[in-house]
Amino acid sequence: LPSPQIFDVLPPLHELLARIDHSSSGPSDSTNTNPPAETGVAYVDQQPLDPKDLPNEILPIKGRIRRALKKLEELPDMDRTVEEQREEIEDLEARIQAQREML
Repeated sequence: LPSPQIFDVLPPLHELLARIDHSSSGPSDSTNTNPPAETGVAYVDQQPLDPKDLPNEILPIKGRIRRALKKLEELPDMDRTVEEQREEIEDLEARIQAQREML
């Protein structure tokens, strides 16, 4: 089985989104000029990210997502339908029941 860390893309994505400098993207429609106190607190040491730089900065995360998808495709039985899996479960449950009756 693949390592669980392969599928852990949310923390880097959150970090990237927290770094976006919203003040450079133009005027806001909101009357609230003070963001919530918890926004970006964990990423205080990070440089703000200009929204125009987002496409280049997201590339490593997109690569991680592609690798995770490839690993998912390699897992056994990923090509089977849900119905095929249900049928196998029913067959196995019937075998278990027959074995219990034999005891």
